[in-house]
This record gives sequence, structure tokens and C-alpha cells, in this order.
Amino acid sequence: MNVAVLCFHALGGSGVVAGELSRELAARGHRVHVVAAALPGRLEPPPPGVTLHAVALSAPPPVNGQGFTFSLAARLVDLARAERIDVIHAHYAVPHAAAAALARSALGAHAPPLLLTLHGTDVPPPDASAGHVALVRGLALQATALTAPSGALAALARDRLQLPSTLPIEVIPNFVDTARFRPGDRGPLAALFPPRDWTDVAVLGHASNFRPVKRLMDVLGIFAHVRRRRAAVLLLAGDGPERPRVEGEVRRLGLSGDVAFAGAVRDLPPLLAACDLFLLPSAHESFGLAALEAMSCGVPVVASRVGGLPEVVDDDGGVLLPAGDLDGMTAAALRLLDDGAARATLSRSARQRAIRLFQAAPVLARWEALYRRLVSPEVPT
Repeated sequence: MNVAVLCFHALGGSGVVAGELSRELAARGHRVHVVAAALPGRLEPPPPGVTLHAVALSAPPPVNGQGFTFSLAARLVDLARAERIDVIHAHYAVPHAAAAALARSALGAHAPPLLLTLHGTDVPPPDASAGHVALVRGLALQATALTAPSGALAALARDRLQLPSTLPIEVIPNFVDTARFRPGDRGPLAALFPPRDWTDVAVLGHASNFRPVKRLMDVLGIFAHVRRRRAAVLLLAGDGPERPRVEGEVRRLGLSGDVAFAGAVRDLPPLLAACDLFLLPSAHESFGLAALEAMSCGVPVVASRVGGLPEVVDDDGGVLLPAGDLDGMTAAALRLLDDGAARATLSRSARQRAIRLFQAAPVLARWEALYRRLVSPEVPT
């Protein structure tokens, strides 16, 4: 099958999801055409079966005001005419489903079906304008099929976009490669922290795109409280707009020697596996892929009970508390760090939950079945 994937390339959950899905589809013999500014990080270098059709984020000067969405659409039209594209899979309504809608209007009767996977910021905030809601709603209604990674996001999208109850939104969870994301040791820490005896040092971790919704200051607050009680370090993986502010707060608190910024690392599993606990005190998560990847490494999660996180973590993957409950999250972290037996039990159950519910193969089978249904709706899957 020939699949055109439209996605963001920069660090963030949707790009990771699109990249991992593209890799797995190619490994199963499908041809994947990524239409984006660049390949998502986890697709570098591109595996056999994956081709990038690059679209510049900006080109001087824009012709008649055309922008990135128009350029995406034009590249998609050229691709569809050159290749027999079976399905267009857009991750995010804007700009990707918008570009796909433009391309399909140009391709007419020969246009491939459009699958739109909704992600977190596809759902307009409560104070969004009526026009904003109407535009995203219109794109959702134009899609041949809609998916969401969690039941929570599907329900929120249906409510905020005022989608009809008869319109199906298929919930297909994100997956994790449990062979890559597996328990490990503290070896990777030697390159990130000054030399020390690690015997009684707790390692807390966090990975994200450093946006305000991730509440990085809460991560620092929890760590600072833990460090007052016991020896501990904090490993921060990722990059984004909040990083300068976080670095400044680390210096202000005098924590520089005990906080490591790993940046946008390509090989994340060894870093996650080196942690004792993973912190994700987000204001909202449509799924919580970073939490799942930590769980697959056998690392319990202390996180907010928001969005799709309860569907991922539950009680056998970690501890969930209300967003902003720093005292509760600090207490939970200390309780697990101080009780090695309890942490070991939760570590095993977190890994088992990832294997039981979020293995790649069963989730990929659902994606393939959906693609086949879109291409040949009359053929049972």
C-alpha cells in the first residue's frame, strides 16, 4: 500500500507518533511518503520504504501570498499524480488536513481517501473564536475517517467541535517498541553528570517538547523538594520554548550540578531506562506517549490525572494526581523512592502494562485494517 503521511517534523508527540508509525508500516512492506518540512527525528536516517517529499517552511517571497499549507497541498497533488497513493494520513487538522483538503479538491474523483488523526491542540480551547471552531470542524467533517489516540481526546473533540454523535471517531492508541524501550542501567548518566557514587542517588526523569502545557516548573519544584530529603538528580530530555526559562530557574535554585539537559536526543530509551521515576505533571495530555515509553523501560510514572493519561498509566503504571498538586506528587515520588520494594513492584507492573496493552504489532494491525477499509470499503477487514 502507498501511504502519504503529513506531519510535523519537530520534537513533539505527533511527530514521534507519525515517525514511529511510518517506520513500522515500511517494515511491513508498505511504501510511506512523508510530506513535511523534514523527516521526524526518529525517522533519521530514513529506513527502506520511507521517502521524504520535502516542503520548505518558508520561501522568499511567497507567490501571491501562498504559504506552507498551499505548498504542502501542491506537493501532495504532484505526489498523487506521480504515485498511486492509496491513503492520505494527516496528523493534525491544521495545516495538514487543510492541505489535504485542498489537494483532494484539485484531484477530484481520483483523490485518495483522507484519514485525519486528531492530536491535542486540534481541539480548540474553550475561549477559541467561533470561526476557529468552525474551520477545524469543517476539516474533521471533510475527512473520510477520524481517529484519536485516546477516548478522552475523542470525547473532547466531539464536544468542542460540535461533531454529530453519528460521526465515528476510532480510538487507536499510540504504541511503543518494547524491544527498544526496555529496562537498562545507569551507564548513560556518566556522560551527563559530574562523577559521583550513584549507590544512593535517586534519578528522576522528564522528556517533552518543553512547552508551557508540560509544566516544567512543576517538574523542578518536585525535584527541588525531593532533593531536600535525599540525594537526587534530574534528567531532562527534549527541547523547546520553555528551555531558557527552565535553565534560568535551575541556576537560580543552585541545582546546576544535579540537573542535566540532554537536549533533543535521538536515542531516548537508554536515558529513560536510567531513571527511577518519570515525572509528567502536564496541564493536559491527549495521550502521554512519553509516560508510556518510560513505563516500557520499567520506570514508574508520577503524573497528572488529565486527558488520556489515565488510559495509559492507570494504577499499575504509576501514580496520578490532580494537575498542579505539587505536594501530592512530591509525596508520591518520595514514597516510591524510599520504598525500594514498592518501586520494584510498580516497575514490573508498568513494564507489563506496556507489553500487554501497547505493543506495536496489535496496534499496527488496526491501522492496516483501517487503511484497507478506506481503500476498499466494501471488503470486510
